[in-house]
Amino acid sequence: MPFLDDTPDISEGVRTFFDKSTVALVLADDRREDCPLVGVNDGFLGLSGYDADEVLGRNCRFMQPEGGAGPVRDRMRAFIAEPDRINDKFVVPNVRRSGERFLSLVYMTKLSRDGRKSLILGSQFDITRSNPTAARAYDDALSRDLRRLSELFGETNFVLLGTYESLASSQSLIVQARLDG
Repeated sequence: MPFLDDTPDISEGVRTFFDKSTVALVLADDRREDCPLVGVNDGFLGLSGYDADEVLGRNCRFMQPEGGAGPVRDRMRAFIAEPDRINDKFVVPNVRRSGERFLSLVYMTKLSRDGRKSLILGSQFDITRSNPTAARAYDDALSRDLRRLSELFGETNFVLLGTYESLASSQSLIVQARLDG
């Protein structure tokens, strides 16, 4: 599991968990300018087609198509800026390293330490050609991962602000995205 070298406050347990997770996961550091990615796993690298050294230290906007992601980008910025919003899901147009476009269901939740939000955990799921079974499998895997990550982040005094119980139904977002698109 690749992490930036200057991210010492991530426990070995979290690093190992990211390495073993089947869900595409990233960590972004809201304490740094432009909220860069400080950790990514193989699931994310496989989904995006990028190598770790191409993504670490960059804001995840690099995956958006030329011209940006449209109105969802403003919604994502508002989520990051609003302290009372702890988690949300977004349907985001993305582009793989190969140039292939895809729609991504992005789940984000904020992590805090000592009462201050500092990291954002993100997960992505390609919904371009997904089916309800795949969406349910993603929801189930993400819920399990969030439970375990909540325990592991506790080792370093981080608090996972969003909980797995608060996950909205991915299937409804997928259907809505298809209706809107």
